Amino acid sequence: MNNQIQFTLTVNAGKWLIAKAISELKYVKKAVTNGTLLLFGGTTVSALTEILKRTSLRISGRITPRGTVTAYEKIDNIPHSIVIHKGKIYDLERNLESNEIIKKMGKYDVIITGANGYDARGNAVLMAGAYGMGSRGHLLATIYSEGSKIIIAAGLEKYMPGSVIDAINYAGRNSSVWSMGCSVGLVPLIGEIVNEIEAIKILTGIQAIVIGKGGINGAEGSSTMIAQGSNDSLGKLAQLIGWSLQKNISGLPESLKECTRGINSCSHHLGCCYKSGKLFKRII
Repeated sequence: MNNQIQFTLTVNAGKWLIAKAISELKYVKKAVTNGTLLLFGGTTVSALTEILKRTSLRISGRITPRGTVTAYEKIDNIPHSIVIHKGKIYDLERNLESNEIIKKMGKYDVIITGANGYDARGNAVLMAGAYGMGSRGHLLATIYSEGSKIIIAAGLEKYMPGSVIDAINYAGRNSSVWSMGCSVGLVPLIGEIVNEIEAIKILTGIQAIVIGKGGINGAEGSSTMIAQGSNDSLGKLAQLIGWSLQKNISGLPESLKECTRGINSCSHHLGCCYKSGKLFKRII
Protein backbone atom coordinates (compact mmCIF):
# COMPACT_ATOMS: atom_id res chain seq x y z
CA MET A 1 0.00 0.00 0.00
CA ASN A 2 1.33 3.42 -0.99
CA ASN A 3 1.52 6.37 1.35
CA GLN A 4 1.80 10.07 0.56
CA ILE A 5 4.04 12.92 1.67
CA GLN A 6 3.84 16.68 1.10
CA PHE A 7 6.95 18.83 0.90
CA THR A 8 8.26 22.20 -0.25
CA LEU A 9 11.40 22.61 -2.33
CA THR A 10 13.09 25.99 -2.45
CA VAL A 11 14.63 27.01 -5.76
CA ASN A 12 18.13 26.23 -4.52
CA ALA A 13 17.12 22.85 -3.08
CA GLY A 14 15.60 22.05 -6.46
CA LYS A 15 18.87 22.86 -8.19
CA TRP A 16 20.71 20.35 -6.01
CA LEU A 17 18.11 17.62 -6.54
CA ILE A 18 18.33 18.15 -10.29
CA ALA A 19 22.13 18.01 -10.17
CA LYS A 20 22.05 14.85 -8.04
CA ALA A 21 19.64 13.16 -10.44
CA ILE A 22 21.71 14.01 -13.50
CA SER A 23 24.83 12.66 -11.80
CA GLU A 24 23.04 9.31 -11.35
CA LEU A 25 22.11 8.85 -15.01
CA LYS A 26 23.97 5.88 -16.49
CA TYR A 27 24.91 7.64 -19.71
CA VAL A 28 26.28 10.61 -17.73
CA LYS A 29 28.41 8.30 -15.57
CA LYS A 30 29.68 6.59 -18.71
CA ALA A 31 30.53 9.91 -20.36
CA VAL A 32 32.47 11.04 -17.28
CA THR A 33 34.66 7.94 -17.07
CA ASN A 34 34.98 6.75 -20.67
CA GLY A 35 33.73 9.57 -22.91
CA THR A 36 33.18 13.30 -22.94
CA LEU A 37 30.90 15.45 -20.81
CA LEU A 38 30.58 19.14 -21.67
CA LEU A 39 29.18 21.36 -18.92
CA PHE A 40 28.08 24.94 -19.59
CA GLY A 41 28.33 27.03 -16.43
CA GLY A 42 25.49 28.13 -14.16
CA THR A 43 24.52 27.48 -10.56
CA THR A 44 22.71 24.19 -11.25
CA VAL A 45 25.52 22.91 -13.45
CA SER A 46 28.05 24.06 -10.84
CA ALA A 47 26.17 21.95 -8.28
CA LEU A 48 26.63 19.02 -10.66
CA THR A 49 30.39 19.63 -10.96
CA GLU A 50 30.59 19.72 -7.16
CA ILE A 51 28.89 16.32 -7.01
CA LEU A 52 30.93 14.81 -9.83
CA LYS A 53 34.35 16.39 -9.26
CA ARG A 54 34.17 18.36 -6.00
CA THR A 55 34.81 21.61 -7.84
CA SER A 56 32.67 24.73 -8.32
CA LEU A 57 32.36 26.78 -11.49
CA ARG A 58 32.72 30.52 -11.91
CA ILE A 59 29.29 32.11 -12.24
CA SER A 60 28.89 34.77 -14.93
CA GLY A 61 25.40 36.02 -15.86
CA ARG A 62 22.61 35.78 -13.29
CA ILE A 63 19.23 37.28 -12.44
CA THR A 64 18.94 39.11 -9.11
CA PRO A 65 16.53 41.73 -7.76
CA ARG A 66 18.54 44.23 -9.87
CA GLY A 67 17.68 42.34 -13.06
CA THR A 68 19.88 40.61 -15.64
CA VAL A 69 23.38 41.26 -14.34
CA THR A 70 26.80 39.64 -14.38
CA ALA A 71 29.76 39.10 -12.08
CA TYR A 72 31.68 42.02 -10.61
CA GLU A 73 34.93 40.70 -12.03
CA LYS A 74 36.09 37.89 -14.26
CA ILE A 75 38.31 35.48 -12.35
CA ASP A 76 40.59 34.14 -15.06
CA ASN A 77 41.99 31.06 -13.35
CA ILE A 78 38.59 29.46 -12.58
CA PRO A 79 36.53 28.04 -15.46
CA HIS A 80 32.94 29.01 -16.20
CA SER A 81 32.42 25.96 -18.43
CA ILE A 82 34.37 22.71 -18.53
CA VAL A 83 34.92 19.53 -20.48
CA ILE A 84 35.36 16.26 -18.61
CA HIS A 85 37.10 13.82 -20.94
CA LYS A 86 37.84 10.32 -19.65
CA GLY A 87 37.74 11.63 -16.09
CA LYS A 88 40.03 14.64 -16.62
CA ILE A 89 38.80 18.25 -16.41
CA TYR A 90 39.61 20.83 -19.11
CA ASP A 91 38.76 24.54 -19.04
CA LEU A 92 36.49 25.07 -22.05
CA GLU A 93 37.52 28.68 -22.65
CA ARG A 94 41.27 28.54 -22.09
CA ASN A 95 42.49 25.05 -22.85
CA LEU A 96 43.22 24.44 -26.52
CA GLU A 97 43.07 20.69 -25.97
CA SER A 98 39.39 21.03 -25.03
CA ASN A 99 38.62 22.33 -28.53
CA GLU A 100 40.12 19.21 -30.08
CA ILE A 101 38.12 17.02 -27.69
CA ILE A 102 34.87 18.78 -28.60
CA LYS A 103 35.52 18.23 -32.32
CA LYS A 104 35.46 14.48 -31.68
CA MET A 105 32.22 14.40 -29.67
CA GLY A 106 29.52 12.06 -30.93
CA LYS A 107 26.19 10.54 -30.00
CA TYR A 108 27.51 8.78 -26.88
CA ASP A 109 28.82 12.01 -25.39
CA VAL A 110 26.73 14.39 -23.29
CA ILE A 111 26.24 18.15 -23.01
CA ILE A 112 24.62 19.67 -19.93
CA THR A 113 23.40 23.25 -19.76
CA GLY A 114 21.05 25.30 -17.66
CA ALA A 115 18.28 27.44 -19.14
CA ASN A 116 16.55 30.71 -18.37
CA GLY A 117 13.12 29.42 -19.30
CA TYR A 118 11.02 26.71 -20.92
CA ASP A 119 7.40 26.36 -21.95
CA ALA A 120 4.73 23.66 -21.87
CA ARG A 121 5.91 22.30 -25.22
CA GLY A 122 9.42 21.65 -23.91
CA ASN A 123 11.01 24.54 -25.80
CA ALA A 124 13.81 26.14 -23.79
CA VAL A 125 15.93 29.28 -24.05
CA LEU A 126 19.13 30.81 -22.77
CA MET A 127 19.57 34.54 -22.30
CA ALA A 128 22.39 36.20 -24.21
CA GLY A 129 23.65 39.47 -22.78
CA ALA A 130 26.88 39.61 -24.79
CA TYR A 131 27.29 39.57 -28.58
CA GLY A 132 27.41 36.01 -29.89
CA MET A 133 26.43 34.66 -26.47
CA GLY A 134 30.02 34.57 -25.29
CA SER A 135 32.01 31.34 -25.15
CA ARG A 136 29.13 28.93 -25.61
CA GLY A 137 27.44 30.66 -28.53
CA HIS A 138 29.77 29.45 -31.26
CA LEU A 139 29.54 25.87 -29.99
CA LEU A 140 25.78 25.34 -30.06
CA ALA A 141 25.40 24.73 -33.80
CA THR A 142 28.40 22.39 -33.79
CA ILE A 143 27.04 20.45 -30.82
CA TYR A 144 23.63 19.95 -32.39
CA SER A 145 25.12 18.83 -35.69
CA GLU A 146 27.24 16.10 -34.08
CA GLY A 147 24.31 14.37 -32.38
CA SER A 148 25.52 14.40 -28.78
CA LYS A 149 22.85 14.09 -26.10
CA ILE A 150 21.81 17.41 -24.57
CA ILE A 151 20.39 17.71 -21.06
CA ILE A 152 18.77 20.98 -19.98
CA ALA A 153 18.90 21.35 -16.20
CA ALA A 154 16.08 23.78 -15.41
CA GLY A 155 13.96 23.99 -12.27
CA LEU A 156 10.23 24.49 -12.10
CA GLU A 157 10.75 28.18 -11.38
CA LYS A 158 11.97 28.51 -14.99
CA TYR A 159 8.60 27.49 -16.43
CA MET A 160 7.32 30.28 -18.71
CA PRO A 161 3.64 30.87 -19.45
CA GLY A 162 2.88 31.23 -23.15
CA SER A 163 5.25 30.38 -25.97
CA VAL A 164 9.04 30.46 -25.96
CA ILE A 165 8.86 31.26 -29.69
CA ASP A 166 6.89 34.42 -28.93
CA ALA A 167 9.40 35.35 -26.25
CA ILE A 168 12.28 34.96 -28.71
CA ASN A 169 10.52 37.25 -31.16
CA TYR A 170 10.07 39.96 -28.53
CA ALA A 171 13.52 39.80 -26.96
CA GLY A 172 16.79 41.11 -28.37
CA ARG A 173 19.92 42.82 -27.15
CA ASN A 174 19.02 45.92 -29.18
CA SER A 175 15.27 45.74 -28.59
CA SER A 176 14.80 47.53 -25.25
CA VAL A 177 15.55 51.22 -24.70
CA TRP A 178 15.77 50.68 -20.92
CA SER A 179 16.66 47.55 -18.99
CA MET A 180 17.29 46.50 -15.40
CA GLY A 181 20.73 45.11 -16.12
CA CYS A 182 21.84 44.28 -19.63
CA SER A 183 19.22 43.89 -22.33
CA VAL A 184 19.18 40.27 -23.50
CA GLY A 185 18.29 38.21 -26.52
CA LEU A 186 17.11 34.61 -26.33
CA VAL A 187 18.84 31.60 -27.87
CA PRO A 188 16.70 28.47 -28.39
CA LEU A 189 17.74 25.19 -26.78
CA ILE A 190 16.66 21.69 -27.78
CA GLY A 191 17.21 18.82 -25.41
CA GLU A 192 15.85 16.75 -22.52
CA ILE A 193 14.61 19.00 -19.72
CA VAL A 194 15.29 17.76 -16.19
CA ASN A 195 13.32 19.65 -13.54
CA GLU A 196 12.46 18.66 -9.96
CA ILE A 197 9.67 16.31 -11.08
CA GLU A 198 12.00 14.44 -13.40
CA ALA A 199 14.77 14.49 -10.80
CA ILE A 200 12.56 12.84 -8.18
CA LYS A 201 11.53 10.19 -10.70
CA ILE A 202 15.17 9.47 -11.59
CA LEU A 203 16.32 9.28 -7.97
CA THR A 204 13.42 7.37 -6.40
CA GLY A 205 11.09 6.14 -9.13
CA ILE A 206 8.29 8.22 -7.58
CA GLN A 207 5.92 10.45 -9.52
CA ALA A 208 5.53 13.83 -7.81
CA ILE A 209 3.03 16.56 -8.61
CA VAL A 210 3.06 20.28 -7.89
CA ILE A 211 0.19 21.58 -5.76
CA GLY A 212 1.38 25.15 -5.24
CA LYS A 213 4.06 27.67 -6.14
CA GLY A 214 5.82 30.50 -4.34
CA GLY A 215 6.27 31.54 -0.75
CA ILE A 216 8.00 34.07 1.52
CA ASN A 217 11.00 34.28 3.87
CA GLY A 218 13.30 32.45 1.46
CA ALA A 219 10.67 30.25 -0.20
CA GLU A 220 10.01 32.70 -3.04
CA GLY A 221 9.74 30.68 -6.27
CA SER A 222 9.45 27.42 -4.36
CA SER A 223 7.34 24.40 -5.32
CA THR A 224 5.07 22.63 -2.87
CA MET A 225 4.58 19.06 -4.01
CA ILE A 226 2.97 15.74 -3.18
CA ALA A 227 4.47 12.32 -3.88
CA GLN A 228 3.04 8.85 -3.40
CA GLY A 229 5.00 5.63 -3.03
CA SER A 230 6.19 2.87 -0.75
CA ASN A 231 7.57 3.69 2.66
CA ASP A 232 11.08 2.89 1.45
CA SER A 233 10.87 5.16 -1.60
CA LEU A 234 9.26 7.97 0.39
CA GLY A 235 11.93 7.62 3.06
CA LYS A 236 14.63 7.93 0.43
CA LEU A 237 12.92 11.00 -1.00
CA ALA A 238 12.64 12.61 2.45
CA GLN A 239 16.38 12.09 2.99
CA LEU A 240 17.16 13.69 -0.37
CA ILE A 241 14.92 16.65 0.43
CA GLY A 242 16.66 17.15 3.77
CA TRP A 243 20.06 16.98 2.07
CA SER A 244 19.11 19.47 -0.64
CA LEU A 245 17.64 21.99 1.79
CA GLN A 246 20.96 22.16 3.66
CA LYS A 247 23.00 23.05 0.57
CA ASN A 248 24.19 26.55 -0.23
CA ILE A 249 24.02 28.07 -3.69
CA SER A 250 26.76 26.57 -5.84
CA GLY A 251 29.41 28.56 -7.62
CA LEU A 252 32.78 30.08 -6.85
CA PRO A 253 31.96 32.47 -3.95
CA GLU A 254 34.03 35.33 -5.38
CA SER A 255 32.08 35.16 -8.64
CA LEU A 256 28.71 35.54 -6.90
CA LYS A 257 29.39 39.24 -6.24
CA GLU A 258 27.41 41.10 -8.90
CA CYS A 259 28.41 43.90 -11.21
CA THR A 260 28.36 47.65 -10.61
CA ARG A 261 28.59 50.60 -12.98
CA GLY A 262 31.92 51.09 -14.72
CA ILE A 263 33.37 47.57 -14.68
CA ASN A 264 34.83 45.93 -17.79
CA SER A 265 31.63 44.02 -18.66
CA CYS A 266 29.80 47.31 -19.22
CA SER A 267 31.61 47.69 -22.56
CA HIS A 268 29.70 44.82 -24.20
CA HIS A 269 26.32 45.10 -22.47
CA LEU A 270 23.46 47.13 -23.91
CA GLY A 271 20.49 49.01 -22.47
CA CYS A 272 21.53 48.76 -18.82
CA CYS A 273 19.97 51.49 -16.66
CA TYR A 274 22.81 51.21 -14.14
CA LYS A 275 25.42 51.70 -16.86
CA SER A 276 23.62 54.69 -18.40
CA GLY A 277 22.61 56.26 -15.09
CA LYS A 278 18.98 56.37 -16.27
CA LEU A 279 17.48 54.79 -13.19
CA PHE A 280 13.86 54.31 -12.23
CA LYS A 281 12.83 57.97 -12.55
CA ARG A 282 14.36 58.31 -16.02
CA ILE A 283 13.28 55.72 -18.58
CA ILE A 284 14.25 57.63 -21.70
